[in-house]
Amino acid sequence: MDPQIQGAVLGAGATALGGAIAWVGARAQAGAALESVRMQVRGQQFDARWQMRRDAYAAFFGAVEEVRTAVADARGIQVVRLQHPDQTLGGTAPEARMAVAEVMKRLWFQQSLLRLSVSSLERMATDSLVEQVTGLVRYLDEWWEVALQNSLLADELDERLRSRSGELVEVIEHVMESARGWLDANPDVDPPGRRQVVPIACLISRSPPT
Repeated sequence: MDPQIQGAVLGAGATALGGAIAWVGARAQAGAALESVRMQVRGQQFDARWQMRRDAYAAFFGAVEEVRTAVADARGIQVVRLQHPDQTLGGTAPEARMAVAEVMKRLWFQQSLLRLSVSSLERMATDSLVEQVTGLVRYLDEWWEVALQNSLLADELDERLRSRSGELVEVIEHVMESARGWLDANPDVDPPGRRQVVPIACLISRSPPT
């Protein structure tokens, strides 16, 4: 073969090989860049979901505390009314009970929002907490009715109401601690099932009156 032609063929082959290597390298770089973008998007999605769950938990626990505070306020106002019927400051007992009903509605609303953002295990814990809060309101109503009748059971039911309110604080702390653990865990590789969850019923000594 003519040396010039041979050189031209070799040069063309080298150019083609170099182009192929460059194409492979560019494709590898593009693949790495695409994977980097995918990881970034997944990270952003994880961060957004984590923030959504955190906000939902914060609103939920805020609503729980609103109910507990409203129950305490309603009890206090009713006690004052029973001891001082002519008292005109601080609102009426029916208004205080209505306030409890309103904050309970907010709690149920926040519970529904939270249920959209968390796992089934988390829903079990928060739903159980809502049941305990609802039980506290039932204690309030039971005491309220008996107190208006000047029944001898009023003092006993009042003690139960205040005791349940104190127990509820422990339950709230327990569920909040579990929530912090779930928020800290990576749901893809660190399922919350690994954490030991104490049943909320074990933290309550008595059931609401029927």
